[in-house]
Parts: sequence; C-alpha cells; structure tokens
Amino acid sequence: MMQNSHPMTALALTPDDSEIVTADVTGRVFRWNRLLGVALTEPLTAHQRTIWTMLLTQDGAEIITASSDSTVCRWDRERGRRIGQPLAARADWIRALALTSDGKEIITATQDGTVRRWDRVGGAPLGNPLTGHHGAVRALALTSDESEILSAGEDGTIRRWERASGTPLSDPVTGHAGAVLALTVTQDDSAIVTGGVDSTIRQWNRTTGAQIRQPLTGHTAGVRALDLTRDTGEIVSVGSDSTVRRWDRTTGAPIGGPLRGHEGSVWALALTADDTEAVTTGWDGTVRRWDLASGEPIPPGRAQTRIDVTPVLEIHGTTPF
Repeated sequence: MMQNSHPMTALALTPDDSEIVTADVTGRVFRWNRLLGVALTEPLTAHQRTIWTMLLTQDGAEIITASSDSTVCRWDRERGRRIGQPLAARADWIRALALTSDGKEIITATQDGTVRRWDRVGGAPLGNPLTGHHGAVRALALTSDESEILSAGEDGTIRRWERASGTPLSDPVTGHAGAVLALTVTQDDSAIVTGGVDSTIRQWNRTTGAQIRQPLTGHTAGVRALDLTRDTGEIVSVGSDSTVRRWDRTTGAPIGGPLRGHEGSVWALALTADDTEAVTTGWDGTVRRWDLASGEPIPPGRAQTRIDVTPVLEIHGTTPF
C-alpha cells in the first residue's frame, strides 16, 4: 500500500505497468514503483489547486494534468519538468480529459458544461466548443476510430459528438437518476458503459441509445470510476461506498464480493494490461493493488498474500479546491 497525507483524485499506469502515477487535492503528482510500493521521486507540484483528472501519453513519456485552476499542463514524466506553457482551457474547473492515440489532440470537459478540443503541442483551440450539457461535464471517452467524442455530466445525460465538426450525433441518452460520473466504451464501440451518483452502472447501445439489460446495482453510493477488461467480459467499478466491485458484463451478475480496504470514497481505478490486477486510489490518500482473481489486496513486493491494514487519515484545515 502506498500512502499520501492528502486525498488522491487521479491515477494512471505507465504502458509497461511498472509505475503508478497519482495526483492529489493539493495539485501534486506522485510516481510509485508498482511492485515495491515505493516513491520514485519527490512529489511534483504541478498545480496550486486540485488535480481532478490526469492521463499519460501512449508512450508514457508525458503526464498531462488538469486542475480546478482552469489549466492543463504537460510534464516530462522522468524529469518532472513542465513542457511548454499551461493550456488555459477555460475559466472553470476541468473535470475530465481525453487524448487521441496519435497524441496530437487533447479534449477537455469543464464545470461550465463545455467540451473543447486543443492542439496538444501548440495549445491552440480546435473548432468550436461542444455545448449542450447543463452543468459540469464529468466524463469523456473516444470511440476506437476516434471519430466520436462521448461525454456525460451532472445533467444526467450521455451525449455523442462528431469529433471533427462538433455536431451532436443523436439525442441525449438519459436514464440515470442524477449526475453521470463515469463513462467508457467497449472495444467494438457497440456499447457505452456508465456509472452514476445513483449508485448504478448502466449499459447503452451506442447508436440507438437503448439501455441494455437492467442496471447493475450493488454499490451503495455513487460510482466514481469504471473500466472494462480487454475482452470486455468484465466491468470493474469503484465508488463512494469505499468498495471495488466486479461484474459480468453479459449477465450483469456480480463476480465475487466487494473488495474492501479503502476508508472513504474510491476516486480512481486502472487495470494492468493483463487484467489480473486493479490499482485504486481515493479520499483516504492510499494507493492499493488488488488481485482480481482472488479479490485479495496485494502487499508491496509480493502477490496474493492477505494483509489487513486499516489506515486512518486525518485532514486538518481546508483542502485547496
């Protein structure tokens, strides 16, 4: 288990899964050796306010962070140096990021309800803002051919946009009772999977917007993040109920019991490339590894050995939201 003194809000794995990168509410970025659980460098002060979302370029060389200070910053992962000038995306919190596979384009979603496209290197805006959401946009995804942007937000809607033109491709999809906090798309682009503040996970036919089967219920508080195994047979989710959960995507049946260990909301999730391990972080400031086959926590430097560690996190003063 890796631990920070402040809540963690974002997480990513390097392409070879050797390193975990996390970000926290104070605007710092941390690098951890995944297997040993040790910090690789001193924390990088990337922003002066909360980093809500973060991702890595496909080669893992660059960390891209976005914050409630309204900027997107690029960082050399190994050297911890900023690349270029901050991208002033909007005078509002940036809540979600996406990146095209060629690394040329960053997509941002903000508290003001807009989705925007940016040239990653030059920082220039690309096209007009995508408008339609009422309230913050909380999640973004791209289809596999990257022709479509998918977005979801606090207005409870899921929306599809033609990336090049910004044209809406269908009517908004609705069904969640309240904000949609998490969104992903299957590898064949046939279905969108979402998680909401209503504690449910829902699947939608991407082209028709029809809901596929009944909602998955089990979380007792909002679903903060979710991911799919590479064969898309399994959904892994985390929530404000402090749990990690697994589901059979086809039947909707839960796989095993909830994985418990976090104290407080679990905010971020990543799966290793072989889908054997989930890495999570959240409001208790810990980073945890889970063996998905056994449901057991994985201690540093070892595998499939049970540990029972209950950290207590005390936060004094206000957090710089």
